[in-house]
Amino acid sequence: MARLRNRIETATAWLAFPVILMASLFATMAIMDAGVPPFVAFIGPVVVSFLLIALLEKTSPFETQWSHSRGDLGVDIGHALVSGGLTLGTLRPFVLAGSVAAAGWLAATLGRSIWPENWPLLAQLVLALVVGEFFMYWVHRLTHMYDGLWRIHAMHHSAPRLYFLNSIRFHPIDIALSIFIPLFVLAILGAQQPVLALFTVTASVHGAFQHANTKIRCGPLNWFFSMAELHRWHHSRRPEEANSNFGQNLIVWDIVFGTRFLPADRMPPVKIGLGQLPSFPMNYLGQLGSPFRWATIKRESGESLGRL
Repeated sequence: MARLRNRIETATAWLAFPVILMASLFATMAIMDAGVPPFVAFIGPVVVSFLLIALLEKTSPFETQWSHSRGDLGVDIGHALVSGGLTLGTLRPFVLAGSVAAAGWLAATLGRSIWPENWPLLAQLVLALVVGEFFMYWVHRLTHMYDGLWRIHAMHHSAPRLYFLNSIRFHPIDIALSIFIPLFVLAILGAQQPVLALFTVTASVHGAFQHANTKIRCGPLNWFFSMAELHRWHHSRRPEEANSNFGQNLIVWDIVFGTRFLPADRMPPVKIGLGQLPSFPMNYLGQLGSPFRWATIKRESGESLGRL
């Protein structure tokens, strides 16, 4: 019985991510084929994926210390509602409307659309991921390089543990920079709404798996996707480890620019978070206002570290 359980756990570790991602994509495509608008069609598959990932965390956790709330569950639910729901839902129509207008101007100027609309939909998705990830990579990397941007992104790294809801722990400003910039660029290039919907499905499902507290094995896929085995190092308290693996969905630009990091001689750290900022607020409203109290947070953190 134990051997069978181990085999099931091993198979799940290897297959959960690719199977659930592909199922979500094909389900979204089927719903769109049934006549449902693209940016409604992806909601059901993404919600089901999140529920399955939450179940995997319960049945096969990667780190048992991350299985219990540390007062962060309510905070992350708040981020999910505001950053994941209100911000995305409110801004998306304006971003898409502006990008469609810009795309029309660009196509008229060049005499044709740049985007290969005749490609199969999944091939267009792969292209969208590679192109969009270039901008997501540099936005993410720059937020780690400059203090004025780090104040916006630090909230994501304040998580004391990794689990699937961490994928939505972002400040609304961070969401606007990291999500809407690539969507805007892709739409300007001529990517149509079905492609952008599949891009959103991939980013949502991948993001949940990327932060999930479940045993994930990707093997060769770790040279394409920026999955959990890589991303856990990005949440390290040590800068030399955390300043790596900036890919949001793909790891290809980390490979190109030399920031991929996956040591084979040790496991990723269990203690994560903002070790150098002990005064960073851990309640929802405090985190929402943290970019505007940055100097105070840094000063109080310095004073706290000095007393240790």
